Amino acid sequence: MQTEKAKSEFAAERSARRFWVSLVVVLLGLQLVIGFVAIRLATGDPTVAVVPDYHNEALDWDMTRREVMAAERMGWSVEIEASDVSDGNGFRATEVSVTDESGNPVDDLRIVGSVYHHARASDIERFELPSVGKGRYLTLAPMARPGLWQVEIFIEGAEVPMRKSVEIDIPTT
Repeated sequence: MQTEKAKSEFAAERSARRFWVSLVVVLLGLQLVIGFVAIRLATGDPTVAVVPDYHNEALDWDMTRREVMAAERMGWSVEIEASDVSDGNGFRATEVSVTDESGNPVDDLRIVGSVYHHARASDIERFELPSVGKGRYLTLAPMARPGLWQVEIFIEGAEVPMRKSVEIDIPTT
């Protein structure tokens, strides 16, 4: 009788041990799965992004500030406009006009730009703006979605490099 009771206690103890060890293993596994999902969401979601190249711009703040203020210091006017209408592929006519302190158009500059939607700051599109004459530079920039876009242009070929950044609100159609 003693042995049957000992066997049943041993079986109950073994069952309890398996239950508690299994529970601990399942909870640790669940913790790993939750951690993996959190890391995946944090690094894989394009809507969660910091301002592009922010760290390097902060380190070179003086140079960045000089480039941003260069047009104003020289008396130049740099205007950026984007069309309200896009083509079938989501490209919008984007024009940059540059005039000097006397109001004369400035040609022979090299202008490159980048654009990103505020909801997808990690999806940066780069483009060049060729001169079309009379201080105007024109391209088709990829801005398919409605909403707030950040357009940044970099101008080379003047006395000093210039930079201008504007927010463009594309209305819903």
